[in-house]
Amino acid sequence: MANLTYTQIYSMTESELSDFNNTNMQEDNFDDIKSINEKLRAISTVQETRKALYPKLEEQLDMQYWDSVNSTTTWKDKIAQIKTDNPLPQD
Repeated sequence: MANLTYTQIYSMTESELSDFNNTNMQEDNFDDIKSINEKLRAISTVQETRKALYPKLEEQLDMQYWDSVNSTTTWKDKIAQIKTDNPLPQD
């Protein structure tokens, strides 16, 4: 089996990834498994970093409320900045 790209990984469910790894195991494609797991770790690291930077849910809801009242984009800008500063890995 061929190694997966980040784009392919993003489009797969957990079950599909598991099936892919099981097939690689049966075919002794350990390098592919290692590569996929490294990519999954890289994705997870970015997701955990973002999670730590996102404001608490209550704060986000408050931002959204005041954005609605004041016709501003504070919440959207905050989330976009976090995502821009911490992009997901790409191929």
